Amino acid sequence: MCQYQTLFYDDKVGYVIRCLHCDNFQVGYGNVLINLYTPDFCDFVQWIKDCRIEDYGATDPGIKSIIIPTPCDGLKLFLSQRELKELHDMLDTADSEWRSQEMLQLFSKRSA
Repeated sequence: MCQYQTLFYDDKVGYVIRCLHCDNFQVGYGNVLINLYTPDFCDFVQWIKDCRIEDYGATDPGIKSIIIPTPCDGLKLFLSQRELKELHDMLDTADSEWRSQEMLQLFSKRSA
């Protein structure tokens, strides 16, 4: 049975949670819910981090003009520059929190 750890939550943006038993991630953003295995989550976070918002030339940051592939077969996100920045910030925060928790566990295992 899954036991979730919240890595990021903002009721206006979305959330990222991780199951402590199976190590899978769930990303909720906008009206999309994506379940990811750990390697897929890492790849997705890196893909979003590698997207440079300034490379997308929409004149209005609110216009949806950016297509982002996901590790889920057949699912792509259609985002504006503003949404891409929100998603980037959300995933970056969640990834940092997850990696911090992993490091803390390593230290607690070593001192036990």
